[in-house]
Amino acid sequence: MDEGEVIEIIRRHAERKFPMACSSCRHRFASLKEYLEYTSPLGNPISYDAEAGNWRPREPMGTLAFRNCRCGTTLTIGTDGMGLVTLWRLLRWAKKESSSRGVGLSELLADLRRKIYQQVLNEAQPAKKSRS
Repeated sequence: MDEGEVIEIIRRHAERKFPMACSSCRHRFASLKEYLEYTSPLGNPISYDAEAGNWRPREPMGTLAFRNCRCGTTLTIGTDGMGLVTLWRLLRWAKKESSSRGVGLSELLADLRRKIYQQVLNEAQPAKKSRS
């Protein structure tokens, strides 16, 4: 597994979370791109399993990325709903990669998040069909 595959897996998983709405102001996010444009990042993503030293959890606590809605509510996108084997593969890759890069897991996750967000935000919106 390489970084490109990891980014693809995480991005695909995040995109399946939409549409979603803010639990407070009820703003509806139609897509990951809209979510990223409307919210602001809050700290680094956290892998609660890795923080606990559990790199192969049977009952995962998960990994969460936090953002603030414009209304001030903290929103998250996490690994809930991800297949267990996929999660294990990602955790194994992250453990090895953070070690080989000489960075903490938090910094590695922040770097992955930044690369995914850049991909999403730099993509052109599909052209809207005109009504004739």
